[in-house]
Amino acid sequence: MSILKDLFHYDGNGWWRIPKTEEAKANPKLEHPFGKFLGMSKDFLIFITSGKGHASPAYYWAIAIILGLITIVEVWWFDVEGLRYLLVPAMLFFSLVKFILVVAFFMHLRFDNKLYSNIFVTCMIIGVFIFSLFLVLSAFHGLGN
Repeated sequence: MSILKDLFHYDGNGWWRIPKTEEAKANPKLEHPFGKFLGMSKDFLIFITSGKGHASPAYYWAIAIILGLITIVEVWWFDVEGLRYLLVPAMLFFSLVKFILVVAFFMHLRFDNKLYSNIFVTCMIIGVFIFSLFLVLSAFHGLGN
């Protein structure tokens, strides 16, 4: 009876010796598609940001490089014929990301009161909505006649 119990019953201390790790818990912290990437990127941002309220020059260079890479992707996207149908939504998305990066870091809103960030983000969302609405209206202008 003891052999059957050992084979079919696990009380956490048997000969199975399953290690107690973070992944063995019911809801591990890093159980998502990005794994440790989000935590590592947050730690990296905190590392290159000084604790005195503003970022270090390396931080601004990193943001400038990201902005440059986005600009290169925008120019490349504009030149690819197969992606023309996604040009406007892609450029809207890229402009939104660049706006957020410039406002948050070069205008120092990341280090200021959250009210200022909320005002800028709200205005950007309203602006993109109005621009998109006018884009749709201009696309369907004159179709009813």
